[in-house]
Amino acid sequence: MLRNNLLDLLLFPRSFYKKISDNIQTLYPGIILLGFIDVGFALGTELFGYFFGKTQSALIFNISLTIGFVLLIGLIDVVFFALPLFDIFKFFRVKERIKNLNGQLIKLMKVYVVSHFPVVPVNAFFYWLVLGPYGTETLSLAAYFVTSVITPLWHSAILSRGINAIYEFDERLKTLVFFIAYLWTTMLGYALGFMISNWFFTLYK
Repeated sequence: MLRNNLLDLLLFPRSFYKKISDNIQTLYPGIILLGFIDVGFALGTELFGYFFGKTQSALIFNISLTIGFVLLIGLIDVVFFALPLFDIFKFFRVKERIKNLNGQLIKLMKVYVVSHFPVVPVNAFFYWLVLGPYGTETLSLAAYFVTSVITPLWHSAILSRGINAIYEFDERLKTLVFFIAYLWTTMLGYALGFMISNWFFTLYK
């Protein structure tokens, strides 16, 4: 019982994922939120350089560009996570045949969005801890370990529980789902980070 309660606290209860609807309208705020998270973490210490000490025209340009990036990157993040995995999961054995494939894709996207809710505040805390006045080499190493090892594994565990809940996969596939989620989110994270830093941010004034 204690183990189940702890898992429900860390990974959300399965009943929570079962209630996720296939209403696309409620997906849009999630896309914007993910874009904000991706851009916010990527900006980091560059935030002051892009938005302070600028002329009015440059400031308006950078703000407008950031809004566009939030929308575009959020959409890229959600779509490029869900579509490849959606195609893979079509070949997995499920307990009941999925009748509404489009609805299932939207649910998968929403699982990806909500999987960020517990993890992002932890990453943000350690990020702030390193950049803040208390940042030391020891803290930097600890923060790097947490954000590079612990939270990605935690994020993948949340994803795999949500995916297994909405698909009702065969029990033998659950470990495989975890590794697929971990591998794909890691690759997607590196790809998005490269795009943001080397393509998008070069457009700022």
